[in-house]
Amino acid sequence: MAIKAAEILTAEEFHAIEAQLSERRFAYLTKKIPQPLIRLWDKHMRLIARIVLQESWDCEEIAEDDGAAHIELVGKDNDWLREIVCFKTRPEEDLHITIDPDPAKPHDYKNRWGGKVETIVDDETKGRPTVTTLNCISNRRHLSKFMLAATPLLPPAVQPIKMFLWGGPCASTCATAMQINLARAYSLNAFWPVPREIFNPRSWLENVATLDWPVQVMPINPVFDQSRWCTIGARWKDAKTILTPVMRDAGVICHAYTWLEGDPAPYDAFGELKELLKPRRSCVILSFENQSGVSGWTGTAIDGLANLFAATADDLITETLFRVDGDGDGETDPFIRKILGVAPKRPPFVYRDIGYGGVESRKMVIHKSQATDIITGGKSPQWVNQAITFAIRYALSQLAAAIALAGQVPGSEGLDNLYQGQLDDTLLAFINFVDPRRSAAVGPYAFREHFETGSGSAFTINSVMTLREGWWKTRPYVSFKFDVGDGAPFVLGEDIRLGSRCSAERRGVLHTDQIMAIKRGGARTISSRPVLSFGDDSREEDPMARGFATIGNVANFAAMLAGSGDMF
Repeated sequence: MAIKAAEILTAEEFHAIEAQLSERRFAYLTKKIPQPLIRLWDKHMRLIARIVLQESWDCEEIAEDDGAAHIELVGKDNDWLREIVCFKTRPEEDLHITIDPDPAKPHDYKNRWGGKVETIVDDETKGRPTVTTLNCISNRRHLSKFMLAATPLLPPAVQPIKMFLWGGPCASTCATAMQINLARAYSLNAFWPVPREIFNPRSWLENVATLDWPVQVMPINPVFDQSRWCTIGARWKDAKTILTPVMRDAGVICHAYTWLEGDPAPYDAFGELKELLKPRRSCVILSFENQSGVSGWTGTAIDGLANLFAATADDLITETLFRVDGDGDGETDPFIRKILGVAPKRPPFVYRDIGYGGVESRKMVIHKSQATDIITGGKSPQWVNQAITFAIRYALSQLAAAIALAGQVPGSEGLDNLYQGQLDDTLLAFINFVDPRRSAAVGPYAFREHFETGSGSAFTINSVMTLREGWWKTRPYVSFKFDVGDGAPFVLGEDIRLGSRCSAERRGVLHTDQIMAIKRGGARTISSRPVLSFGDDSREEDPMARGFATIGNVANFAAMLAGSGDMF
């Protein structure tokens, strides 16, 4: 039924559309879930076998960590496969697993779970069938198995540049850092000090071309990358440790796609040339994608730069002076980002708080106040100790001078040396903050004091930040976590996927977050619908601390580029 945008639906038309959508939803939810296409591959990503008689299986994708999978093989029907994985494959040789949720779409690499067999547990018990379990780790693990070298274009033994520095839009920055270090690992340093496979000359030039690498990076046009800007610095740290914090702040997700020969050409950034510039072998593609829900006015990287300044200003100013929560979701509204047009947009995917809203489980955690008085310190500011030292030693020297006028007394010379800092750290050594609003709200039996360890000095800028950190840690707050089902009403792989922003309703209030995990599973004859999770019941980072950290990172980045080291 075609409906024009300006038309107003009649009651009959509305009910007709509602009935059509209900029938579509019912048909999808009652459709039998097919068994997945599970394939086992050897160390060169050559197909060994298709696994069809697994006793049980499950796999999970996680947005900010490595997912896992488990496949259980039981009985004589799987003895041939057990023979291959346990005995015919040497322990030092890799085995790979791919799981395609829809066997009718065997080339849908974006919805495919891919990983490496990490451990094989073969359990033989007398009188029972043999159980072989394949414990797998997702290919996102590659992110933690590549180092960001200080001088990536030279061998590890020659590192004249002390730190690898890069900055710009987050997705492009992460992709560029990985591309440079993949070149180091696969091409440049593959010949240092000798070729990696010295007795296999054919392999010497195998990984010189980017399209031949076993792990590749999805190309990004940095001009049109609207992700929030960031800076990174690394000195032989793994990419996951360095990149995860900046990706979390910017809403960027790293997808590790397992691309197989025969799949569609993956590099859409090359346009009409993508068929010519597709991978020449099966590979893992690390794709850094901006899923923050933030766009902007220009559609270019300038929006990401504006987002950086606006988000930092919101963290420092709005969180302190204009803490307005207009929608009641427990988070301060992005005042400055709204003015600059870089505030996250409300996602179109909303799970309503009704019987057929699609939410399978809700977890609300109410965290009560842990303290009303925050204390920090232990040392006086340096200027205080210096002032005390000066005053006492000056007084002692004047006393020595007065004694000398009355006549020389043995031992009077050098009286000022008697003071050796005995009164250091006794004045202004500790600082405390009492939250009056929290104290009034919690009642007279509240937990009172909390000591927050910081730089150690009181009455400094650092001590104020330490007090704020302690105040944030002990604050009362409410967190939510939601598990939603596939097709209720949004379809996984078509409407939403890992990293997509969704909202779930709780008593009229919409809580928005990215889908952080997708879990699938099944048995020999059945498969269950995937479960999607978003929200978090952990403590978020203090916005003010995040704002100062952003300023500090940019300052350190500029200082290192200027050659002034860690002056800032």
